[in-house]
Amino acid sequence: MRKIALVIGFGLVSALCHAELKVMDNADLQQVEGQAGADISLSLSLNHTEDYQLDSSVCGASSGASANDVRNCRVGIALNNRFNDDGQKQWLVFKGIQGTIKIPRMGLDGTDVVYNDDSGVQTVKPALLLSFSENDPIQIRNFGFDTLAIETDSSPVDDENNVPGYWALKSGGTTSTNYNNAFSDGRYTVPGYDNGREVGFTGIMMHGNLSMNNQLKIFSCNAGHQRC
Repeated sequence: MRKIALVIGFGLVSALCHAELKVMDNADLQQVEGQAGADISLSLSLNHTEDYQLDSSVCGASSGASANDVRNCRVGIALNNRFNDDGQKQWLVFKGIQGTIKIPRMGLDGTDVVYNDDSGVQTVKPALLLSFSENDPIQIRNFGFDTLAIETDSSPVDDENNVPGYWALKSGGTTSTNYNNAFSDGRYTVPGYDNGREVGFTGIMMHGNLSMNNQLKIFSCNAGHQRC
């Protein structure tokens, strides 16, 4: 008897909670009133320690590797038909990819977008509004890459014996225990500044605050809008 009563009870709850979904057009959405928006705080960090330095524990190629072996923090791009004279694939390798971006405050609200469509009729659409204040600047800390280099596969055959260019074991050093020599063929002695660093010809790092007072509106677009 208890089981029957329980089933009847669930049936009543289901009947009371039933609600049919209804498609809403722009006119319906304009009649919807919401509560106040929200303030969002974000901290985005990639391969960084708490003091905004490259985290070797994350970037290390293996537990037994040299402290300078940070090959896991690379991005390699292979372009079509880019080979050397021996048929080995070449890569554009960004080494030491890292960065931290902190957004202390980003406003999230709803708003209306008013525009004239292609036929000249005024149209109102609901939109998502993201806002930034110059009083809460975006903090950029050591964002970029240490160096850029062109690296080459160890073999023209892409099999298990090939070492891809993006995984090339090269870093500034003067001894065989610290990677290979900076140019791998021993032509040059590595300067003190480059000793222990990954090999490349340029690097870009950004560190500062970005202060802006802007708004970004996101809304659905149809064929009546000039940019759709």
